[in-house]
Amino acid sequence: MPFAVSRLKVALIIAVCSVAGGWIWSANGGSGVDAVLTTPGEVPYPSLDTNEVVVGNVLPDATLTDLEGGTYPLQSLIGTPMIINFWYSTCEPCRREIPAFAQAKSARNDIAFLGVNMNDSPEVAKAFGEQYGINYPIAFDVSGALIRDLGIVTAPSTIFVDAQGNIVDQVAGEISEEKLLALISEWFPA
Repeated sequence: MPFAVSRLKVALIIAVCSVAGGWIWSANGGSGVDAVLTTPGEVPYPSLDTNEVVVGNVLPDATLTDLEGGTYPLQSLIGTPMIINFWYSTCEPCRREIPAFAQAKSARNDIAFLGVNMNDSPEVAKAFGEQYGINYPIAFDVSGALIRDLGIVTAPSTIFVDAQGNIVDQVAGEISEEKLLALISEWFPA
């Protein structure tokens, strides 16, 4: 029995010393914080990559592939204002905005519209185009050179190019019909 009592005393002494020592160490140790919130009270969440800013750049020289497997030289559109929309069929924001592009194309034949599909097979892209009323060319950046040169990492993404081949605006994410029409009026007045 005396051995059991002494083990209990030792355990009690260790527990008291641990609690007291921890309290003293934390009270005298300064803040010990190795991180500072930049916006106190708000939790900083990680963000997704965003497209590179390419406004002011010249449209890269690229040859795309059309739905039939033929070549589609992007530079052949220089001389006409153009809107290039990057999309794919399972992108829900892409699905919502495509009808606005089709309507804008119907209203403005003086602007070249081009849909660059980022992910689908030609068969899927063609079926999607028929379902959503795409009335402008659909092309593929098979090598990825155009997408890389434009720094596109999100879909949908849209760039606006003047008749001289200069990128005058870009939008990452879904464009509403109102915003699309406003940008067309701003950059390519009728």
